[in-house]
Amino acid sequence: MKKLELRSSANKDLLAQFSTHLQTLNYSEGTVYTANNGVKEYLHHAEQNEIDFIESPNLTHYFDYLKKRPNHRRDGGLSMAYLHKHLDALKRFYQFLLLTREINAPVFPTLPKYKSYPKVLSVKEVEQLFKACNDRLLGKRNKTILALYYGLGLRRKEGVQLKVEDLNFDKEEVFISQSKTHRQRIVPMSDHVKEILEDYVFNVREKLVPQDKSTSSVLVTEMGKPMPVGTVTYVLQKLVKESKIKTHASSHTLRHSIATHLLESGMKLEDIALFLGHRSLDSTQIYTHINNDKHEF
Repeated sequence: MKKLELRSSANKDLLAQFSTHLQTLNYSEGTVYTANNGVKEYLHHAEQNEIDFIESPNLTHYFDYLKKRPNHRRDGGLSMAYLHKHLDALKRFYQFLLLTREINAPVFPTLPKYKSYPKVLSVKEVEQLFKACNDRLLGKRNKTILALYYGLGLRRKEGVQLKVEDLNFDKEEVFISQSKTHRQRIVPMSDHVKEILEDYVFNVREKLVPQDKSTSSVLVTEMGKPMPVGTVTYVLQKLVKESKIKTHASSHTLRHSIATHLLESGMKLEDIALFLGHRSLDSTQIYTHINNDKHEF
């Protein structure tokens, strides 16, 4: 629905303000992007049908429409996962409206629950990704990306925001100063992760960063600049292709995978929650379901 165009300049401004609001709250780029598209479709539908979404914020009729709307990417209708994401986006949107305007309380539909667990890689697939990294400069840099997102279980932004001074090789730990939950934490390094990071920092990174363009970012591009999230995604897609594994592997996939593998190895759920930086065990509990599903026959 990215191609939809809003007619109302007021709605365009409102959508821009909503996006800025989410960014201010430090939501991930993916969440902002998804929420922005969902709200844009909703506002477009309101314009087309002359619906006052502030005076009459009853979304049950809108979701009746979505349940019948054809899927524009494939045959059939919209999935329950899509409807839930759409509902989450609109709940955030109305939370924003309630903070900034006088509106009537919104009425949201009740959607059926659905079972959706994140995809994880097997230990063998992770090993194949590491083997796909050669011993040249960029190969070792790419191996460092795997070490950060799998070996340390970092969130996408945590990896690109990590600074060299956050790495403590003597204590074998990494300091995460910026996180999605606004909580700082210490993440331990395994011997394998420490070996990869030390080799990269002392033997690779300095050769990638020009002396006249110094940066404290751990992850850097081929040109020696701080690595953006998009480059991390590109590198991982390239490694998946070269390793010939069949499972899609994003930075989130690697984070989910290490959590699942730690649980399978016998680590306590509470310790995994600390490792990942979860505020509550509810977020970590999902890995018990993934683990149980893998062992159902």
